[in-house]
Amino acid sequence: MLGFNLSPFTARIPAIAAALLVLPAAVIALAPGSDAATTNQELTVKVSKVKALDRLDEFSKGDLYARVTIDGEVQSSPVVRVESVNKLDWKLSKKVSRGEHKVKVELLDKDLTQDDAIDINRVDKKRDLDFTVTSGCRIEGFSSAYKCGSSITRTGTEKKKAEITFSVSVK
Repeated sequence: MLGFNLSPFTARIPAIAAALLVLPAAVIALAPGSDAATTNQELTVKVSKVKALDRLDEFSKGDLYARVTIDGEVQSSPVVRVESVNKLDWKLSKKVSRGEHKVKVELLDKDLTQDDAIDINRVDKKRDLDFTVTSGCRIEGFSSAYKCGSSITRTGTEKKKAEITFSVSVK
């Protein structure tokens, strides 16, 4: 024995160890590219054109609007009372972090009792469009992938069908 009294140091070891365990988490939270630094992006679906391809209502023209769901958050556009709109500017957005995001685009006809889903998908018995926006700003879930900013046009094939043109951006 050398005669050193280590008890004052050994009493502090648990507190020092706990501080060292918390330090890496604090550094990661402040690092560029972490969730705290990247939640300021905005994913936007912009609908620029809608065209009814058959009669949407029995006695009147369709009252159309888009509903977009981004990562579970639902937003709706204003309702328009026409069968074909060539210059729309419906922008539906959500703040997102980096990564993949699930998006659903629906076109609906506003009615008094229950809104009708309009077919904008070429797949039978599937009226809406579901796709993923990847961290590389690619839109996947269609027969071919698109880059953000590309104009995407989809047309339904069933009764009460329409054509929709939209684009997706992440900024």
